[in-house]
Amino acid sequence: MKKSLKDPGIGQKFEQATNRAINKDGSFNIKRINFGYHFKNTYQWLIRTSWPIFLIIVVLFIVDTNLIFASIYFFIEPNELAGLIQGDQYSRFLQCLYFSFQSFTTVGYGAISPVGHTTGIISSFESVFGLISFAFITGLLYGRFSRPNALFQYSKNALIAPFQDGWSLQFRFVNGRSSTIIELEANVMISYTKVVEGNFERMFYNLKLERKNLLFLPLNWTLVHKIDKSSPLFEMGQDDFKNGTAEIMILIKGFDDTFSQIVHSRYSYTWDEIVWGARFVKPYFTDENGDTYLDAEQIDKYEPLHFEAFNSFDSNS
Repeated sequence: MKKSLKDPGIGQKFEQATNRAINKDGSFNIKRINFGYHFKNTYQWLIRTSWPIFLIIVVLFIVDTNLIFASIYFFIEPNELAGLIQGDQYSRFLQCLYFSFQSFTTVGYGAISPVGHTTGIISSFESVFGLISFAFITGLLYGRFSRPNALFQYSKNALIAPFQDGWSLQFRFVNGRSSTIIELEANVMISYTKVVEGNFERMFYNLKLERKNLLFLPLNWTLVHKIDKSSPLFEMGQDDFKNGTAEIMILIKGFDDTFSQIVHSRYSYTWDEIVWGARFVKPYFTDENGDTYLDAEQIDKYEPLHFEAFNSFDSNS
């Protein structure tokens, strides 16, 4: 192999064999401990987390808050709240819960109202707390919607495929959003683990691409690394990839025309996600009217090839 690069920032020497460095969602596979708690970390996590988790947290926060205040109203003397309909304890708690939601959202229908100092103070505090809570939730929603980030859909597998008169490493991706991404740049490297003096040591090698830059991304982009004598992958086989727990690490950046900002995307393929002896199926077609269609379901599709049938490969397909 060629001389390895310096550690790009994900660690080089380890006591044990490590898992993949970059997760499938683009996050780094590093677990942080003993950093202490800071509120800003929670805010950033709420901005970055998935929409289902975010919505579940918001709903649970609102429901739990109102259950707490409803319990407080329930254990206060009944004559502290005017308008309560006589009934069993369950009915009274539900009425306290309705009043809590009205106070929390500052709706105030007026059917139930505080008449004592205790409930007046508590309901006033809940109203202020509700205003602050909704302001915070609104800020989080705006931050999530306004945060520019790339949503690239990568092929599930990278391929060792024929290219020109030899072999190549290939993978491809498309823009998962309808936004326009321009002036793209790709950087790809391979991480390969060796045992050096009893320690596991990662080696990093840049993979030269046939095309490192792309002006527009209305269709897919197939990135191709030609495996020749200058390639770090030259004369490496499937067993070499497996024994070295090889990982192809990818960094893509481009200019998002919607937000007028640069966005980044990270991805990786481990050795068991690389298919040997195959080529991608073209994911777009043109109809009789001359219109071009890009089929997202075709991004992952490839066809296996017989080794004796390899001739050439078109990197635009």
